[in-house]
Amino acid sequence: MWTKLYHNLAKPRYDHVWIVLLLIAEALLSTLIVKRVPYTEIDWVAYMQEVTTYQNGERDYINIRGDTGPLVYPAGFLYLYGFFKDIATRSIDTTDPTGLGGSTSPEAIRIIQWVFVVLYVINSAVVLMLYNAVLQRMRQQQNTQSSTATMVWYWRIAMGITCLSKRVHSIFVLRLFNDAPAMILLHISMYLFACCDSWALGCVVFSLAVSIKMNVLLFAPGLLLLLLQKNQSLFGTIQHLSICASIQLFLGWPFLTTYPISYIKKAFEFDRVFFYKWTVNWKFLPEEIFTSKPWALILLACHLGVLGMLANKWLQSSISQLGDANARKPMRWTKCNKDKIRLSPEYVIYTMFASNYVGIVFARTLHYQFYCWYFYSLPILLWLTSFGPSSSGDKFSKVVLPLVANVLAVAGVEYAFNVFPATELSSAALQMSHAYLLLKVVSSQVPSIQIDKEKMT
Repeated sequence: MWTKLYHNLAKPRYDHVWIVLLLIAEALLSTLIVKRVPYTEIDWVAYMQEVTTYQNGERDYINIRGDTGPLVYPAGFLYLYGFFKDIATRSIDTTDPTGLGGSTSPEAIRIIQWVFVVLYVINSAVVLMLYNAVLQRMRQQQNTQSSTATMVWYWRIAMGITCLSKRVHSIFVLRLFNDAPAMILLHISMYLFACCDSWALGCVVFSLAVSIKMNVLLFAPGLLLLLLQKNQSLFGTIQHLSICASIQLFLGWPFLTTYPISYIKKAFEFDRVFFYKWTVNWKFLPEEIFTSKPWALILLACHLGVLGMLANKWLQSSISQLGDANARKPMRWTKCNKDKIRLSPEYVIYTMFASNYVGIVFARTLHYQFYCWYFYSLPILLWLTSFGPSSSGDKFSKVVLPLVANVLAVAGVEYAFNVFPATELSSAALQMSHAYLLLKVVSSQVPSIQIDKEKMT
């Protein structure tokens, strides 16, 4: 009976039931957190100070600042959090001796917490749809009913893990960090790329995410590769990149036409130095090494070196799957082949998440809120490098051992981001988990690049 139930529940008609159940659980858990766990003030007051300064007419980014220092986010942040401020103060007394219109009062903050609960559930829904798209592709490539059922439950476990992070719940509904809405837009752009084959609209949403926080640029190397392969030409790729650039120019126009140097320098502050006391990933290093220029250059070299290694790996995979001539078509100026190209969902998702992950591994620092930059990518990267469509044979070695190892790796990262303040042990655990996944990404096969024409709709 249990075997029959196991196989029946793995059928496609229950996939969306599983997603709905997870989303209901997420909504209930987030509601419980807001009601039972006290809000922790970290950056919201500073956000409101920066937004209010902008709303009062200031356009010089050097002069837009809060209690935590000068504003270091692009213009989209100001517009979005200005909208949040309006929502928070619409139905409350705006008399405020601080001059912030009541936006930092407990009543206003509680309203915004509920907004972030909704945003969190939306983000979870988009992420689960990304996972489900990969699941459907894996299901198509299974040979037997038994292997299909095993694979389905394996992926449903991965989907469940995306709903279990204590720290990510905190980032969204207890801290109200701008990292959260930036990653929601990033995930939506990935859904447009991978599941809708909508690259122009996806580039618009991707650029909107960058306008809220520039960490989204860590996904850019992967996106560039995908645009080249999708367009099969340099000209088409430049057109899509122009969409991204146009959004940045449009949003930054009030600042670029008044104090352009100030805006570019602060909104995209690539040389920013972070405080050692907040680092999660390098706490076992002495502070003088952590803050040194040579260490930053070493990390940058490693980042670029691994990206180059993966680019070569992706090229070799493209040659293997598509042939040498087709693999090199993206470097032509104009597209010669007019046939429709449809990149597979698993390839798009894997490429973008891997690109971001390399940047995370070699980041000069990771703060606690940065966890949401890559938490949702951990299960899918681990699962795609452990349990592909060709997995068969002994269940213990092919399924159970990889599953246990993958869960432990995710648990190691989660542990590190829930130790406060970070310790040498927590940072070491984080780096070991990072190294395990990086090794798997470097050594595993690249997913199928293109959907067969007969399967395209």
